[in-house]
Amino acid sequence: MLKWIPFIFIFLILIIILIYLIFKRHDTLFPKMTLIGAWVYAFFICRICFAPVSFGFTSPHEIHYFLFDGIIFNLIPFQSLDTAFWMNVLMTVPAGIFYQLIIQPTKISHKVLLGIGTGIFLECTQMIINFLVHLGRWVEVDDLITNACGVWIGMIIVYFLLKSPLQQLTRKFMVNK
Repeated sequence: MLKWIPFIFIFLILIIILIYLIFKRHDTLFPKMTLIGAWVYAFFICRICFAPVSFGFTSPHEIHYFLFDGIIFNLIPFQSLDTAFWMNVLMTVPAGIFYQLIIQPTKISHKVLLGIGTGIFLECTQMIINFLVHLGRWVEVDDLITNACGVWIGMIIVYFLLKSPLQQLTRKFMVNK
């Protein structure tokens, strides 16, 4: 039960954010759908990354890692380009889409920082939770790289949607600043 406490704490924070989004925002239907969709996505990411039950894909490759206080660290990138590697990219594509629809960063430097920051946030949070309750999660440099790439791919998707015949529909889902 102790291992579930960090996830439950994060979930309660997400509930507070959801209540705020529902009652405090005065957006129209489509932006509200974007905000609720982002909340649902954040919940699933927290479930995948911070809950004690692991969603792992086994790798046939030998991966060199080191242990510190029961936490597995992999600091050598690209040791295994397996299913888990590509699933990590896919997992954060929606984050990039939501960043573009909600935050709408315009500078390349902000987009780069959002991608890298997402990876750093997820990995550092996993590491902290591992220190607190020993979830047995790996802290990997590959995850940081793949999470950032997924965010950037999501941002690129929105960029191309805004240049396509779907521009008007895409703009409806953008949250006004």
